[in-house]
Amino acid sequence: MRKKQNHQRNKKQPFLVRLFPDSPILRIIFAVTMVITAYVVIQNTYHFAQIQVQEYKLKKERERLLQEKEDLEAQKEALNDPKMIEKKAREDLGLVKPGEVPYVK
Repeated sequence: MRKKQNHQRNKKQPFLVRLFPDSPILRIIFAVTMVITAYVVIQNTYHFAQIQVQEYKLKKERERLLQEKEDLEAQKEALNDPKMIEKKAREDLGLVKPGEVPYVK
């Protein structure tokens, strides 16, 4: 019967008192350690989330730059075509072949 009463009395005591019944210093150290651990975990989780957001933004930027590179390479290839060079010279610079009459729009 006495064991049951002691067990019930222990159940009503706070967790740290049950964990460290004879040492209030160990209770304080344990509580401070738990607070510091929680802070470190939360801080690391926050930094991890920031890194993931940054990684996502960098991947999007990389995709955009790769697409831009492909577009520029296609333009470069088009400009190597003699017909395209002639067209650009006529339209942009207003050049004409010898013997042609220039026409201004």
